[in-house]
Amino acid sequence: MRSKELGIRLVTAFLVGPFVVLCFVNYYSLIGLVATVVMFASFEYINFSLKELKHPLLRLVYVAIITLTTVLYGLLLDKLNLFGDTKRRPELLFSLAFITIVTLTILAVNDTRKAKLFVVNGSLPLIYISLCLSFFFPLYIHFGPFIALLNLLSVWVFDAGAYFSGIRFGKIRISPSYSPKKSLEGAIGGYLFTVFFVWLYGSVVTLIDPNFHMIGLDEVLLLPMVVAVFGTVGDIAESALKRFHNLKDSGSILPGHGGMLDRIDGLLFVTPIFYIFMILLNN
Repeated sequence: MRSKELGIRLVTAFLVGPFVVLCFVNYYSLIGLVATVVMFASFEYINFSLKELKHPLLRLVYVAIITLTTVLYGLLLDKLNLFGDTKRRPELLFSLAFITIVTLTILAVNDTRKAKLFVVNGSLPLIYISLCLSFFFPLYIHFGPFIALLNLLSVWVFDAGAYFSGIRFGKIRISPSYSPKKSLEGAIGGYLFTVFFVWLYGSVVTLIDPNFHMIGLDEVLLLPMVVAVFGTVGDIAESALKRFHNLKDSGSILPGHGGMLDRIDGLLFVTPIFYIFMILLNN
């Protein structure tokens, strides 16, 4: 990456980063943040995966359904948790959204071959983007804002650590076919950066809140491993999607970073697994 491009990337990060972090102060602002990210990322994916087909209004309706599902899921999780109701399953919202997408496609698209493409590419963001990113909500509800924020910041730190380690030491390519620039040395360097960051983050948060005891040695070693493995897999998976559609970036909404989907690719895979590991480590 040229110095000018790196400069643009850093400026964007410094402008957007603080706003994103502030959204973790309140659960409802987090819902707004996640829904906004889901909206832009879903729009990018649906736009480039269905760009050769017509029905632009149907594509916008897909994005609206996916975004609304994200908001409703976050609100329902909070309401059910507030009243201690664990029997109802708000995840059914995603099934209802999928059924709605299929029904609208049948009504709007007469060509069966095109209808299949619309259903597949219109509903994939519902799981790949909306559901995966919505694990921020149970993370926040069950473990608090500090852990939910740690999930996000750990991915950021890993990405930065892997990038600079890969530039300096990268030789062994992890996935030459899908993401030629990803190296084993970069992933290891990113992991070590993240280990140090998680330890430092836990120490600082303990000073702020003496009752915070969720980050011990197990978390310091295992959570960065989750970030390193699944962040890398998520990045490669998105690269595979872009290669299939002959794209360099998913969009251009974030100068220096490409599209929204480019920015959250690793986070989509990390967040659900991060939540699972937090349950296992704090059982």
